[in-house]
Amino acid sequence: MKKIILAITIVLMSLSATHAQGNKFALKHANPMPNLMRIAIKNADILGIDAKQMVALKAWSDTNKPQMKKMVQKVMSEEKMLLENALATDNDSVKEAETMLETRKQIIAMKTKCRTNMKSILTKEQYDKVVNIYRSVR
Repeated sequence: MKKIILAITIVLMSLSATHAQGNKFALKHANPMPNLMRIAIKNADILGIDAKQMVALKAWSDTNKPQMKKMVQKVMSEEKMLLENALATDNDSVKEAETMLETRKQIIAMKTKCRTNMKSILTKEQYDKVVNIYRSVR
């Protein structure tokens, strides 16, 4: 009984933390890669990003952000299912985790492409500033 109460408490705490932090927490949780696009767009003035560069950055973001959100939601959903199954069944958790892990790999691949795209849009100095800003606010 104590184990069930403890498990329910942990689940409720994790759900309330996720709700409180919103998508920002979910994105950080779902992948270890930095979100440099957000930093670049929000700090365009400091970075000296011109209109042409901004159009290219926003085009990438507008195209890929919805996909990223879906993948993050999928990871969170798969983790929830994995937790529930681990508590309720004797199924092979490692095998069940494969979908979630594959989605995480896809997120990392997309973030890597984003970084490569950003480097092709920004100057080396601008990109270096983005990384420094990211490090300072992290």
